[in-house]
Amino acid sequence: MANVSIRIAGANGDGVESTGALLGKIAALSGMEVFGNRGYQSVIRGGHVWYQIRIGDEKLYSAGDSIDVLVALNQDSIVNQKSHLSDKAIVIYDSAKCNVTELEGRSYKLVGIPFLEIVLAAGGDSIMRNMVSIGAVLKVVGIDISLFDAVINKMFLRKGIDVVNKNIKVATDGYSYKGVENVYSIKGDGKPRYLLDGNTAVSLGAYAAGCKYYAAYPMTPASGILQWFAAHADRGVLYKQTEDEIAAINSAIGASSAGVRAMCGSSGGGFALMVEALGLAGMLETPLVVVESQRTGPSTGLPSKTEQGDLLFVMHASQGEFPRIVVAPRSMEECFSLTADAFNLADRYQCPVIILVDAFISERVESVVNFDVDSIRIDRGKMADASATSGRFKRYELTNDGISPRSVPGMKGFSFVAPSYEHNEYGELVSDVLSGLDAHVEMRKKMQEKRMRKMDTMLKQEKVFAPNIENENAKHFLVAFGSTTSVAREAMAALNRKGLDFGLISFSYILPLDSDRTKRMLSGKHLIDVECNYTAQLAKVIRMEMGVEIKDTILRYDGENITCGEIVDKAAKIAGSQ
Repeated sequence: MANVSIRIAGANGDGVESTGALLGKIAALSGMEVFGNRGYQSVIRGGHVWYQIRIGDEKLYSAGDSIDVLVALNQDSIVNQKSHLSDKAIVIYDSAKCNVTELEGRSYKLVGIPFLEIVLAAGGDSIMRNMVSIGAVLKVVGIDISLFDAVINKMFLRKGIDVVNKNIKVATDGYSYKGVENVYSIKGDGKPRYLLDGNTAVSLGAYAAGCKYYAAYPMTPASGILQWFAAHADRGVLYKQTEDEIAAINSAIGASSAGVRAMCGSSGGGFALMVEALGLAGMLETPLVVVESQRTGPSTGLPSKTEQGDLLFVMHASQGEFPRIVVAPRSMEECFSLTADAFNLADRYQCPVIILVDAFISERVESVVNFDVDSIRIDRGKMADASATSGRFKRYELTNDGISPRSVPGMKGFSFVAPSYEHNEYGELVSDVLSGLDAHVEMRKKMQEKRMRKMDTMLKQEKVFAPNIENENAKHFLVAFGSTTSVAREAMAALNRKGLDFGLISFSYILPLDSDRTKRMLSGKHLIDVECNYTAQLAKVIRMEMGVEIKDTILRYDGENITCGEIVDKAAKIAGSQ
């Protein structure tokens, strides 16, 4: 597999984000596979930022462990990125802003380019500096400059043909600048791909599933979902930037109660404010989809960094016990498909469904050929039927499967009370219609058992609540959930190339779990848990639910995503000690 990792680095405001995104789009358009990740600080302007794009001729599962091509837009980029350079890295740097003395005498190829000088000679504005670097990178990796022309025309034509032509000119000058040589030759399959991040994929999944209302208060790294809905407000979906996260979830509950497919989202700190209302949705048995995009904690933590520290939190958030579903997408495709599925599950079982993502998957970019929109089927669940109902409507009817018929406003004869208190089948408060302690206790017991029966019904009706296994006859298995799965998959392949026998067991549906099926899959195997948190939360869930203890762990909790090389080195040592 041929691939190359390119990192653009500079100050916030230097156009690092747009440079990385544009390079990724050009590569995807040319039929290459792309995986990108970014690093930035929690400041409005200034501070060191970077964007890493990896391009290859086969499916990629990480942005790479080291830098093959570094674009340094300022001196900080040299200082901060030198330790990440591969042995024969190419460093393209702004010769007017960077001193590369400390890199000389090594195996690196150093290419100094006067970015601003080239821009001004072409009659451009200083903001175009990054376009020079894009041209140089395209030459190095072997992508024809004409693809840049096509993309920039589409992106900038609204700004006028003069702006388009100047950008093309400076990029072409960077492409042909002396010392810039073609080093890599990566050939795509000629099939253009889309390039998108996890937040966009979640938004598209929600839209395909018929979501008509999204509410949120902006909080990194979930803010991209709100931005997507705002940008597509003309598509028949109402979005609301609420005054806080409490208002966001309560308005989503209100919309769902009115029959509208609704979703709200935030990061862990915002979700912490939502948990009381999450319990309200549980008591009302109102379908609800919640996106929780994790970042480091506790409190504000590192607002722009990633972690998987909220798994146990979302599984047990809010007081009391009530049915809920927790899913953790492992790829762009699953960000789309699991989000669409979440709406069906919420309607089918009349409970909250939490989509657990994190900064690493919310904000990273991947190339995709297409999403299977035609496969999305909308299931609104058990709705009230006039022909099968007589007398007063029992919204919370005691049923064998725990799922009661549901109605929405406008259905004549199916009005009901929706209380936050414990209630009877009609929604009437237990304390208002029943006298005597025994009657209260008995109705509470029946209602709680009815609600919790949904969990058993889910496991009987759904086939998805168990992990996926790859290379099932292997000697050793990496165990992962959500965003770390892709990197663990790449590590599995690398370990097997070393002659070690590794498989992968990964979770995307986490609550409920088919304990019997999962235990059979895990038992008798050497397992190595891979997570981005301190306490190995998935391993705790496995021990709690299945009684299977995973003794070996590879954990990262510094705010950066775990790397393939890190997993390979540690897993190889663990396997060697067995």
